[in-house]
Amino acid sequence: MDGSFMSGRVERGIPFPQNGCHGYNAKIVGALPLWLFDRGLRYFSVRNQPVAERKQVRRQCIARYGPLQKKKPRRCGVERTNEREKGRARSTSFSKMEQQLLRATILGVVAIAFVCAHITYIEVRLPLEGTPSPPGSPWPMPQTYKPEPKQLQINPDTFDIRSDEICCDVIEKAIKRYKKVIFPLKQSPKPGNLPRLKVLHVEVTEFRNTAEDCGYPRHESNENYTLAVSESTGVAILKSATVWGALRGLETFSQLVYIEDQTNRYLINATIIEDWPRFKFRGILLDTSRHFQPVKIIKQNMDAMAMSKFNVFHWHLVDDQAWPYEMRVFPNLTQAAYHPSQVYSQQDIRDLIEYARERGIRIIPEIDTPGHTQAIGKIFPALLTPCYGNGGRGTPRYPDFAAYEMLNPTQEYTYNVLREIFNETFNTFPDEYLHLGMDEVYYKCWESSPEIAEFMKQHNFKEVSQVEQHYVRTTLHNVRKLGAKYMIWQDPIDNGVEAASDTLIGLWKDVSLDSKLRPWRHYMKDMVKHGYQIVLSAPWYLNYISYGQDWQKYYEVEPSDFEGTEAEKNLLTGGEACMWTEYVDATNLISRLWPRASAVGERLWSAASVNKTKDAAFRLDELRCRMIRRGIPAAPILNGYCGAYDWDVNRVS
Repeated sequence: MDGSFMSGRVERGIPFPQNGCHGYNAKIVGALPLWLFDRGLRYFSVRNQPVAERKQVRRQCIARYGPLQKKKPRRCGVERTNEREKGRARSTSFSKMEQQLLRATILGVVAIAFVCAHITYIEVRLPLEGTPSPPGSPWPMPQTYKPEPKQLQINPDTFDIRSDEICCDVIEKAIKRYKKVIFPLKQSPKPGNLPRLKVLHVEVTEFRNTAEDCGYPRHESNENYTLAVSESTGVAILKSATVWGALRGLETFSQLVYIEDQTNRYLINATIIEDWPRFKFRGILLDTSRHFQPVKIIKQNMDAMAMSKFNVFHWHLVDDQAWPYEMRVFPNLTQAAYHPSQVYSQQDIRDLIEYARERGIRIIPEIDTPGHTQAIGKIFPALLTPCYGNGGRGTPRYPDFAAYEMLNPTQEYTYNVLREIFNETFNTFPDEYLHLGMDEVYYKCWESSPEIAEFMKQHNFKEVSQVEQHYVRTTLHNVRKLGAKYMIWQDPIDNGVEAASDTLIGLWKDVSLDSKLRPWRHYMKDMVKHGYQIVLSAPWYLNYISYGQDWQKYYEVEPSDFEGTEAEKNLLTGGEACMWTEYVDATNLISRLWPRASAVGERLWSAASVNKTKDAAFRLDELRCRMIRRGIPAAPILNGYCGAYDWDVNRVS
């Protein structure tokens, strides 16, 4: 039993006896006869006690509730009789008292069971509030969605998906993949009299058969598409200007198809859809340093991302705890991994890049500096700033800093090593962006260092923030020379450091994460006034969990709900859901992330007006069942089960 039964819904509190049976107050709505239960607890907790103590409890019982029977005056159930009858009378009367208390206890237990069931009913709100969606309702909701009641049947043996004029492996592989996704059942469907949907035509209108058109998705890639399913012609037509929009349309089409439980027939409704994303950047951040995440799990995560139309995999590759990233230029860095088996090889990385490309997902790698660098310091100790405590150089002063907290920004050696790391990373990953971290730079370590003090004196720096400014400018300049664009966390800007105007800023701070911080809207207001493009993640830290349907609070975030002009609001380029993995590994990553992250996915793709949480629950539950059907062990959000394709633990390999 959780605490909600005994602590929520307070009208009045009735204390249980402090006699070792219960030590808390029961606070429950309604006229529950807890006094009956109280009597029973008192009796059964003292029945084996000495007679004197039993008499004392009986006197307390009468003082609180009155005599047990309304007859002539008694003393705790014992009639005034002559001395010879007193013993027998006490025994007989106490036997009656036992019977009454036993009945009272049973009634109390039954009453509590009833109230508990009633409260559980209230907790899960049965029947569910909101308007149920028909089967085959897509997630995220398209911008224009016009389903009709007319149904068509799809025969898996004869249905075809065609893209005759497109010579692109992304589309070819997607068609093969979605044919398997749409028809998962091994059982043959029963025949029916409905009209048949015979074919889905995929048309990419601006495809020129060039490497650029069939290469890698970009920040500015067009993902718009239209989809029409016609009952009269038995044909569905998917149109998009790019292969990336075609991928989004194929996913939507796959979700429109649903299975009739009684017949195993594949059905789809006549539908017209016109769709495009609200925001360009729709990301999932995954930390693979605190816990290594196997390649198989990352791929499974990408499958779920595609289902919710996420297009950026923000890969937080390394951190203080471990360096699992294999590099050609510094192969010994993987000695800072947890174990030789927990390393992403060059082949693993190429495999994941291709897997993401086939699903229209960009991978933005993050190499976090100048903080969060203890792992690299294990291999290159000269890179780190020695912090000074009472014991001298390289001494921790907890909780202010560890012995070696951050990179040393005063030496050219630091920038030479970083230049090699960033150069190889940029040439390994095809995306135009590198994420350079730059969060949580704690000044107290630098302030404690005589080397930093001397550096500040030489450069006429008055504030430690100027040291950070020096590091940021030097690093961004070096990365710019590689031809890369960059993304950083908001911290340098908060510290008064200036970055290039085209820097993409990740806004992560919010009072919900730390009471010392302000609400994210205040930071957003300040950031856009500087003209920076923003990626919002502050309200979407999904590594934090709570009981119940916490996906709702992520769904109800409105990203544009901050003070600013229309031009400033347009600087919000998107958002990302974050999964930091201090307490997450391969055993619980997918179930913790999905389908909760899908709530963020709809917020970033669909129109702002699509915001009815209670209605969305039905579609999200159906999406979760689709994930189960595709082998993704997403967690449930409602009571019930997923039909013929409910999760079977025997399927877990």
